[in-house]
Amino acid sequence: MIALFRCAGRGPAGPALAALLGLILASVEAAAQQRSAGYETVILWKGEPVEPALAQFLETASEALGRFARGFGEHRPPVPVDEIFADKVTVFVGGMKLTPEDRFERLGRFPRSEFLAFLGQFLDDEPIRRIGAEARSARFLAGLDADDFVAANDRLDGQTCTGSFERLADDRIRALLAETDTTIEAWRVATISGREAGRMRGGLPLDWSVGQLLYVDADAPPIRSCCWDFVVMPDGSGAYVQMMGGATVLVPYLGHHVCFTRTGEGWRISAVAIRM
Repeated sequence: MIALFRCAGRGPAGPALAALLGLILASVEAAAQQRSAGYETVILWKGEPVEPALAQFLETASEALGRFARGFGEHRPPVPVDEIFADKVTVFVGGMKLTPEDRFERLGRFPRSEFLAFLGQFLDDEPIRRIGAEARSARFLAGLDADDFVAANDRLDGQTCTGSFERLADDRIRALLAETDTTIEAWRVATISGREAGRMRGGLPLDWSVGQLLYVDADAPPIRSCCWDFVVMPDGSGAYVQMMGGATVLVPYLGHHVCFTRTGEGWRISAVAIRM
């Protein structure tokens, strides 16, 4: 494309060619901004409030995990991270493909003193030192946005877990994918409203609701700066939405989960479900 523009200024056909290329680029951008997915508006979260004690624990756990991960190579964190886990932590595994039941398989239960080391090694294809495995686990868990969609999850023994918005019936979600000619990887759920999402480019600001199912068009022309996804609304309107540098905007329809249990000492992390 750069070479074409350089040639466009040479000879009598140069201005016409440059104008034609400009029209092509404009039409590509316009198509990206009005890409009709033709789907219904679906809300998957009713906005149940999180119990105050659990909300406080989520904040404490996220801070402790972040401090723990950053502490390696500098100093050990002042508060032992073991205190945020139950005596034993269960690891579940599931797939990234849509299945009728979407069930997770129980991989095993691990003493909390061994859980981070196991999970960190499990997440990496190559052998890794224990200290690095524990740091990787802490970063992974801290990045799961534990304050989003926390509720009972029937796919994980009814435990209270992150990412526990309502799931559509198998026939309904498959019909949606067929109607829009998409795959499940293209679908996200909004964790904040469109008004709160803030930074958008390429169209009018989009106004979606918390818990709304949204289509992200991975084939939209990329823009230079990081990190923008092109979100398409049910009516076909769309815009590039900034996904970094602030609150999480969207989470995958099929994602990971962290689960919690109430103990005599308060809430603790009791399980993690990883999609492979």
